[in-house]
Amino acid sequence: MNRKEVKQKAVDYLTNQIQITQKHITDLATDAQNDAKSSAGDKHETGLAMMHLEQEKLNVKLSELINMLQQAQKLPEVKQMDKVTLGSVIKTDKAIFYVSVAIPALKVQNQTVICISPVAPLMQVLQNGKQGDEIVFNKISYQIQQIF
Repeated sequence: MNRKEVKQKAVDYLTNQIQITQKHITDLATDAQNDAKSSAGDKHETGLAMMHLEQEKLNVKLSELINMLQQAQKLPEVKQMDKVTLGSVIKTDKAIFYVSVAIPALKVQNQTVICISPVAPLMQVLQNGKQGDEIVFNKISYQIQQIF
């Protein structure tokens, strides 16, 4: 496993989520158009209002996903890292972490990689850690075995 591979998995995940969200937005717009052609009255207006609210929520989500994708694409792939920083993959005795964007854990070469934001509480403890360091978070001790 290398950082470029982990980064690509994160980018792929975000790209997929963007596509799914865009499809939901398109489907809602189509449903609203079809509903507008066939209905009238208060019930119809309520349904359209609900669809509009859902569409607004999806547009906010889409914007957040696009922003996260742009952040993930900027992360370094090959620069050698000797301490924990943005873009680091940290292998500890208990888990593997990727300091990137807050998305669900990824499977990379049959290993689980937990993606954490640079502002996550765990990252505040890991920040500037080096190979061999031991950190404690939520009463759990982590031994940093490797940073790449």
